[in-house]
Amino acid sequence: MDKWLKRFAIASTFITFLVMIGGSLVTKTDSALGCGNDWPLCNGRWVPEYTLESMIEYMHRFVTGITGIVVLIFSIMAWRRYPRNREVRGLVMFSMFFLILESLLGASAVIWPQSSGVMALHFGFSLLAFSGVLLLSIFVLQRDKVESLVKDTVSPGFRKTIWAVAVYAYAVVYLGAYVRHTGSNLGCSDWPLCQGKLIPQLSGQTGIHFLHRVAALVLFIALAMVMVYVIRHFKEKRRDLYVAGIWAFILIVVQVLSGGWVVLSRLTLYSTIFHSAVITCLFGIICYMCLQSLKGPERTKRRS
Repeated sequence: MDKWLKRFAIASTFITFLVMIGGSLVTKTDSALGCGNDWPLCNGRWVPEYTLESMIEYMHRFVTGITGIVVLIFSIMAWRRYPRNREVRGLVMFSMFFLILESLLGASAVIWPQSSGVMALHFGFSLLAFSGVLLLSIFVLQRDKVESLVKDTVSPGFRKTIWAVAVYAYAVVYLGAYVRHTGSNLGCSDWPLCQGKLIPQLSGQTGIHFLHRVAALVLFIALAMVMVYVIRHFKEKRRDLYVAGIWAFILIVVQVLSGGWVVLSRLTLYSTIFHSAVITCLFGIICYMCLQSLKGPERTKRRS
């Protein structure tokens, strides 16, 4: 059973990641109403017309449906394999809740047009669903070597810090989604300056875009500080947090540069999809650090 559980863990994470990319593709190509205001049908048909927008939207719905089935099977398998593990139960309920919630929000957005603020929540809920599946998958894949990774507890200060960073990162993600749904991607038409200025006039789409840049800069600084801390304190006894902290910083660097690529390339499909993919991976790693910060050697042995 462990062999199949690990296979489903990898498959669930991969297909949930595809849903994230598919959602970004739908938004980028303006295919959200490719099936009109019908759901679950597509323009009143089970098989859509062969237009680009309808096919993109229909395939996104199809992959989302398959994802729900795969994640459900994986969740049941994990629950049965570790029936008394609170971490598994919590992650199963967390991932399934947000997977259902983001699906319902997507359906309601098709039937009843939503505001930009509500639509930005759709990406945020999808990100939480992905993170839940990712954490459950990591639990399954790392189960055999968890004791070698968790050899010491972390300080309450670091634990509070990394959780605060996660909450702030989610706010930055939401703001980025809001930029996209309000059409403010080119509110700053150059990079790294904004309209040729260090601080532009903060109004309209320019203000929204610039606020996102400032928020991303603060997140960059926060993750740089986290990386310095984990290198100094966790190299020997907390390899899980040590490696995750370094990867988080690498990804925030890539994320910032990809944001510049989005602007300088004038919103090409590849740049926007890559930008969404990187933030998905980054947020997943930050969530992993949050969960691991709660663990110590004593708890790990009790749950083995």
